[in-house]
This record gives sequence, structure tokens and C-alpha cells, in this order.
Amino acid sequence: MKRKYSIIIGFVSIFCMIFIGGCIQKFPDLDYPFQLKINQVAFIKSENIKIIFINVTEDSRCPSDVDCIWEGQVTIVINIFKNNQFIGEFNLTSRTGYNELSIKEFDGYSISLIKVEPYPISTQIIELTDYIVTFNVSKI
Repeated sequence: MKRKYSIIIGFVSIFCMIFIGGCIQKFPDLDYPFQLKINQVAFIKSENIKIIFINVTEDSRCPSDVDCIWEGQVTIVINIFKNNQFIGEFNLTSRTGYNELSIKEFDGYSISLIKVEPYPISTQIIELTDYIVTFNVSKI
């Protein structure tokens, strides 16, 4: 009976890590950078803003171990809610020399894409679950 109970607890733990782990909430403040992994939620309590990192739709950044003609870019998708109302789905792009692509304004605030990790290496595949994105939210 003890062994059966231990096996059930083990399966529940694995399920939570795999299927619910991405839903962990972070509680950042305005004007302080914070990181999210795919499907994680940041909740800025003081402003009642929720940000969810949804997807990476493009990662054409030149791998660090390769010489490229173009440095490439990375584009991510986020959903933003304010006061539990859906504000919108936003694409943020990190591309050298095009800072305006990495900033979106919404409802008197701005969100900035600061960094997308890991940086590509030609011999490694980046899985969606490997991405860690750094953001900053400010009042305009």
C-alpha cells in the first residue's frame, strides 16, 4: 500500500512539473526587469497587469560561433491583461538598431523586451521551453 501511494505521489509530482510548471506566476514591480519562461505569468499587483509569454515565432539570430552577413532577430509573442480584461497580443522583436520593435505601449504603460536567452549556437537546437525572456514594464 505504501509503495502504491509513493508511485501515485510521484506521478502527480511529474504531472505538476510538466503541465503546470510553466504556469508559475512571477510578481515583479514596475521599472524592474523580470524574466519569464514560455507560458509563465508575470503579475504586477500594484497595476493589476498580467503578462504571459506565449511563443517565439522567429529566431534568426546569427549563432555566436558563425560569421553572418545579417545579425538576425528574434520575435516573441505576449498576451497582456489589465484589470482582468484582455488588452491584446503583442509581438516584440529584438533586432540591433531597431529598438522601437522591442517596445509596445498599452493603456498608459510600455513593455520592453530587454533580452532573449539562450543565444543561438550553430550546433545546438533551442527548444521552446529553453527560452528565458527579460522584460521591463513602465508607466508612460
